[in-house]
Amino acid sequence: MKESNESIGRIEYEVVHLLRRADFKKTVDGKKCSLPRSCYLILCQLLERNPRSIQQLADYFKLDVSTLSRQVKALEARGLVSRKTGKADGRVRLISITESGSVSVKQLRRQRYDGYQELLSDWSPEEKAQLADLLEKLNKAIEQGRK
Repeated sequence: MKESNESIGRIEYEVVHLLRRADFKKTVDGKKCSLPRSCYLILCQLLERNPRSIQQLADYFKLDVSTLSRQVKALEARGLVSRKTGKADGRVRLISITESGSVSVKQLRRQRYDGYQELLSDWSPEEKAQLADLLEKLNKAIEQGRK
C-alpha cells in the first residue's frame, strides 16, 4: 500500500510539472508559438472533423459554449476559422478551418513533432511507444472521470 501511495504522489507531482513544462513556447526551442494551446486544439479538431458547430466543439472539449465561443472568436479574428450558417438548420452556425488555419496548425504540429523528436532522441523506440501508450491510457482515464 505504501508503494502505491508513493507512486501516486510521484505521478501527481510529475504530471503537474509536465503540464507546466510541456508548453513549447518556453521549453523546446525558446520561440513563442503562434497559437495558444486552446486554439491549437480547436484547429486540430477542425482538421479532423470540419465543419463543426460551437456546441459540437464544446461537447468534444467538455467546455462551456461561451468559453468555446470566445476561443473561436479569437481564431476568427486571425482568419484561421470562418463561420457559416448551417444548410439543414439556419439557426446553427458552423465553424470551418480556413486555408490559413490549416497551414498554421500543420506548421505548428510539425514544430511540436520536431521538438519532441529532438527531446526524445536518446530514447529507444520501445520507450517512446510505452510513453505514448501510457499517456493515451492516462488521457482516457481522465476523460472517463469527467463524465
